[in-house]
Amino acid sequence: MKRFLTFTMSSALILGLTLTGCSNPNVQPNAPQNVPQKMTQSTQPPQAEAGATRESVIGPEKRVVMGFYTDPEGPTPGSKDSMVKNAKLLDEVSFFWYTFDSTGKIKPNGKVDLNIKKTAQKNGSKAYAVVHNMNTSGGVGFDAGLAHRVLSNPAARAALVTNLVNLTTKDGWDGIAVDIEKTPPGDRNNFSSFIAELGKALKAKDKVLNISIPAKFVDYPSDLWSGAYDYAAIGKSADQVVLMTYDEHGMGTTQGPVASQGWVDRVITYATGKINKEKIVMGLPVYSYDWGTNKPTMPDYLSYSQTVDRAKKHGVQILTDPSAKVPQFVYTANGVRHEVFFENVASLKIKMDYALKHKLHGVAVWRLGMEDPAIWNSLIKTYGTNKETSKK
Repeated sequence: MKRFLTFTMSSALILGLTLTGCSNPNVQPNAPQNVPQKMTQSTQPPQAEAGATRESVIGPEKRVVMGFYTDPEGPTPGSKDSMVKNAKLLDEVSFFWYTFDSTGKIKPNGKVDLNIKKTAQKNGSKAYAVVHNMNTSGGVGFDAGLAHRVLSNPAARAALVTNLVNLTTKDGWDGIAVDIEKTPPGDRNNFSSFIAELGKALKAKDKVLNISIPAKFVDYPSDLWSGAYDYAAIGKSADQVVLMTYDEHGMGTTQGPVASQGWVDRVITYATGKINKEKIVMGLPVYSYDWGTNKPTMPDYLSYSQTVDRAKKHGVQILTDPSAKVPQFVYTANGVRHEVFFENVASLKIKMDYALKHKLHGVAVWRLGMEDPAIWNSLIKTYGTNKETSKK
């Protein structure tokens, strides 16, 4: 995912590295901590109960439009206005509000407002609680050490599973969306086991398990960013698998398309060979990066409107990269050359067409509030199961 969870410009720039799904080689795993192995009766997985939440979103021919909801951070807009305005066009909304500690305890990590969640549900959307392992104080980045400590410890992992299920039943969530990034490659099997355990427990309560995983088109189990994510194993246990088909270039890289059309198609082709296509949800990047030659691997993270305003301010023309099929422009400010890549309704249509071509389960907007507003009338209306033109 893309994450900005700070209110200062300098911190926002650094935090963008973690919010964009890019690995941060400077974040080191912390030393393992002992976690009590004995669980009390109150932490045992809940018993099964009847319901129809899963049936309404899972299965053949059911297509979904998901939106990720985040709070505003400094100049980066939040998601509330977009979610409310486009509520009828969203099948699912995932709220980026929770993290966890080394014992598996769930901790709020955002402005949790269950009334906003209820608004989404009243408008027909399923609401998922996102749980992630991102630091928002001290060292900034996805915490590989936290992932290791919990996933490698059976008691902590079981506690996390139980606590997540209990969160859904206590606060009326329709499911859990897991966004644990930078899991160490050595925890590949542990991550797969966690997903299997969580999937089984959520299914018993008629709740949906949604997993976000890094994009790749070849599997290197030792890769520090994507190696821990076994597509085939995850696909067997999860109800929905969000491919983070973005950040082909981003925080930590030099300039280039956020998601070129060829790269996205290559990732999807690989994924559909490992995961049932009826579970795959393709991530749609709706943000922008502005690279300056003075900070070649630390671009500014911008919304669509901020990007267009920047082009107007500098009086430059927006062009389309002929190969990547994405909009871009170049400008100079204070002697520094800038190159900007972003996504608009035209470039996103190509990606939506890939989702249709491969007959994927859905698309996921990262993140609501940053998008080209034209996508709602031109694209989103044509995709989800409940849309007027969904028979396309």
